[in-house]
Amino acid sequence: MAPSPAKAEPEEEIVPRIGEATLGSRVVGGVIDMVIAILIFAVFGRFSGALGFLLSVGYVLVKDSLPFLDGQSIGKKAVKTKAVTEEGESLSGNWKAGAIRNASLCVWFFSWVELIVLLINKNEAIGLRRLGDQWAKTKVITWPPVEQPEVVVSEPEA
Repeated sequence: MAPSPAKAEPEEEIVPRIGEATLGSRVVGGVIDMVIAILIFAVFGRFSGALGFLLSVGYVLVKDSLPFLDGQSIGKKAVKTKAVTEEGESLSGNWKAGAIRNASLCVWFFSWVELIVLLINKNEAIGLRRLGDQWAKTKVITWPPVEQPEVVVSEPEA
């Protein structure tokens, strides 16, 4: 009996849940927000290092809760995503959840840990959630919501 030919493994495709932000958009938005925090430190740190530090850490902590940005950080606005509670409520004015989800990003090496957690969790049942999201019970979605196309399954013609 001849060995059966090896079946090709299907390529693994990372498909976000409907409405969930992609890994790429989360990373790009995060990088934009970190650049803004660095710019805040650079500008205000010229007057006082402590002031620059406090303002940049303050931005990182509350960036997703700022009411004048409708609960989106500047980075999230740029990539059209938004952090919301697990129930889908905006974080606008929700300072506690915003600070909890972003506190880990204030420790310089922990941003890398959070990126690794995102990469590990990308195919898990919890979806693209970093530790801060899990602690604060939040998620990141596309915003405004993208209308999903209707999938129609047709029978093959005989």
